[in-house]
Amino acid sequence: MEHRMAHMTQMEIADAIAAKRPVILPTGATEAHGPHMPTDTDTHQSEHIAVLLAERLGALVAPPVAYGISKTFEYFPGTISLSIPTYQTMLFEIGSALIRQGFGHLIILNGNRPNGTANDAVARLLVDELDEKHAFKVSAVSYWEPGAARIHEMRTSVAGGMGHGCEYETSFQLATRPDLVKMDRLAGAHYGPVGWDLVAPTNPTRTYARRPRPQAGHAAIFGDPTKASAEAGKAFIAATVDALEETFRNLQGSYQERK
Repeated sequence: MEHRMAHMTQMEIADAIAAKRPVILPTGATEAHGPHMPTDTDTHQSEHIAVLLAERLGALVAPPVAYGISKTFEYFPGTISLSIPTYQTMLFEIGSALIRQGFGHLIILNGNRPNGTANDAVARLLVDELDEKHAFKVSAVSYWEPGAARIHEMRTSVAGGMGHGCEYETSFQLATRPDLVKMDRLAGAHYGPVGWDLVAPTNPTRTYARRPRPQAGHAAIFGDPTKASAEAGKAFIAATVDALEETFRNLQGSYQERK
């Protein structure tokens, strides 16, 4: 069974809609990820997880959104950021197109932390604007969230070591694209744990401060990539997909019970 919409014909997609297959829209970014990681890390990881999840759910995967809210790192080479309003407008238009075609469940699967709250707002707006004429539901989730507790138990970095270009992301890349990871280039780079973490229990308050600058010696890393390994990456990915599958199977069951 094919899962990537980009590899399917229009009639194959029409058949998938008729079969009530969900569609997953990965949202990523193009941005600096330290001296050791490729700038498409977030896009690659959200799409990689989306395909693995689609194989389990029988879903389709729409072409990923490769540009996101990356203003945090806009002073670093390779970063291409959209403003929040532009990003949300683009995401709304993509989601609207999929819903109007007849998809009954749109899963916005995020791979770039700053996109997360913007995605939530777009999911709400899609329902507010389109549910009068279309029957559908929208889920918005960052791929690491459902499996956060399991991943936190497996980590070797301290809390604050999983943020950006970190143990999690570096392990992910070592497991899937080791030829693109340059661990030797971390020598002399400045990084370390931060006051927030992707998977560790933290205070839910979101506080924003002055953005990092390369002139100040910042390496565009939040966390500790030296704890990364390919083996850990494989384990993190497995836990991530297992938790996402469980989440959406439970969600599907809860909706069927309401009918």
